[in-house]
Amino acid sequence: MFKSYRYSPRFLQEVAGGYQSITYSHNIDANTPLCQWEGAGGKCLDPSCPGQHFRDMGISGDKILVQLGTANPGKTPEEKKEWNDGLRLVLKELRQKNIKDPNGIAQEIAKFRREFLKDDTRVVNL
Repeated sequence: MFKSYRYSPRFLQEVAGGYQSITYSHNIDANTPLCQWEGAGGKCLDPSCPGQHFRDMGISGDKILVQLGTANPGKTPEEKKEWNDGLRLVLKELRQKNIKDPNGIAQEIAKFRREFLKDDTRVVNL
């Protein structure tokens, strides 16, 4: 649910770190406990520690783009195809403009989604 907020038109103004914010773009495993040392504000130096570490929770810009682009908001097969075709066109235009910055691409994907849905307030894919 939190990840859906990345589609909000206010996201970049309200979230420090933008699309790289670990709050909204992460690799957190809800079934693995946080390392006891990091949870207490320290730093874990144990290579065999079974806990999760903050250093491993972030994800690459490429993975963020995959997450944003594969959350197809279409409800019918026709809408799903329209989304895929439109997204391909957006990405093609970005390539033609030589835009490679993941944050810029993410911003354009979110903008396309809002235009596709014709509703800036609909961020959760219901």
